Amino acid sequence: MRLRPHHLIDIITKFGRGQEFKPHPYGHAAHTVAAQVLAAPDLEVEFVAAADAICQPCRHLRPDGQCADVLSQLKEPVSKQVYNDALDKMLFAYLGMHPGARMTVRAFLERLDAHTPGVEKICTHPGEREEDRLRGIQEGLARLGIGKNKGG
Repeated sequence: MRLRPHHLIDIITKFGRGQEFKPHPYGHAAHTVAAQVLAAPDLEVEFVAAADAICQPCRHLRPDGQCADVLSQLKEPVSKQVYNDALDKMLFAYLGMHPGARMTVRAFLERLDAHTPGVEKICTHPGEREEDRLRGIQEGLARLGIGKNKGG
């Protein structure tokens, strides 16, 4: 499976908040990918800065593999492709990874745990509070029994 780092962090955050994973109107596969990675922490993932398993069925994915969606909630709307590419570039650097890195979901989550707190300063979405992102990540890791956050 190919995943963007921020997509797996988003899944862990949502899981930590106890939010339901359900189909999205865009048709992307976040709900099915979440079910897969949460059920199989030893699943090997290739981390990419490109369209991934979540993006593939999305109605905004163009034939050239680029996202046609726009983040219109920002003061200055920006291409989701540009935003996500920049976000994942920062995450790769912060987590000491590179595009194309392969590891299990568990290994990625252990790496995420080692960089928490701190990673929330990079991956907090516009309109979201860093404290809320951090809490979601920590709770998600704890629910999965990962590292220093395990047990609650």
